[in-house]
Amino acid sequence: MKITLLGSLGHINRLVIPELVQAGAEVTVITTNAQRAAAIQAMGAQAAIGDMQDEQFLAATFAGQDVVYLMLAGHPGNDPYTSAVAQANIWVRALRTTQVKNVVDLSSIGADAGEIAGSLHAYHLIEHELRQLPDVNLAFVRPTGFYANLLANLPTIKQNQVIYSNQPATLPQKYVAPSDIAAIIVPLLLQTPTGITVKYAFSDTFTGEQFITKLQAALKMPHLKWIQISDAQYLQNLTNHGVPQEIATSLVQTSRYQRQPEQLYADLTARETVAGKVKLADFIQEYVAAIHGHGEQQAHTIAD
Repeated sequence: MKITLLGSLGHINRLVIPELVQAGAEVTVITTNAQRAAAIQAMGAQAAIGDMQDEQFLAATFAGQDVVYLMLAGHPGNDPYTSAVAQANIWVRALRTTQVKNVVDLSSIGADAGEIAGSLHAYHLIEHELRQLPDVNLAFVRPTGFYANLLANLPTIKQNQVIYSNQPATLPQKYVAPSDIAAIIVPLLLQTPTGITVKYAFSDTFTGEQFITKLQAALKMPHLKWIQISDAQYLQNLTNHGVPQEIATSLVQTSRYQRQPEQLYADLTARETVAGKVKLADFIQEYVAAIHGHGEQQAHTIAD
């Protein structure tokens, strides 16, 4: 069985690749970084060096594959929606050319919604384009927010024992670990279901208050607190850090949509999704290690 993966050696692929190789699959990993080729080969896979926006390169790499795994990587242009559609169209043309019959796509929570979902609407647009492929089995994996995004708060915790957020501390949100996403992706790659499949991935649900309480105890930091800022302050912070205005605005809209969990998680709940294994208590241990300078300290997007 031949499988090609986008995503290089990202947080999810690092877990997926060894499992696929162990299952006997012939795995090709697309990466833009030639220096990662050796590490990919050490995992038992082949490296294909190129850009996911290069249609000819993708077509050559997809040729003869039983399954292709798609995911967004890198930074979009100033218009996230136009960039998403453009990328999806490149994928679609390459898949049509090579007549790949099985595709697994890393999408996102919110992909079922319209522009009200803000930046997450890009995944709705991608799914729409992929659904136009005829006679192709499509499996969409929609993770919730990544645990690791909470690592973005490390600097302010260290500086003044505060987490700043434009979300209320009482808002319940769902988070997911890469291992729980990988546990869904691997079976879909090894045996993609017929037709169109949607699977959600989440690990645990908790509020900012619950997160703070756990951290206070684990870090022995009783004065640690959650301070809610305004959407305007959040927008200003994003643009001050170099995020283009259109993308920053879409991220603020996403955060507004997240304040409506009954809408955000409606499709997930309707599908009776089972929570993964990595719970808040597990992530707290990782957080403590990160704040003390051990392990990875990198926040990343849903589609890392």
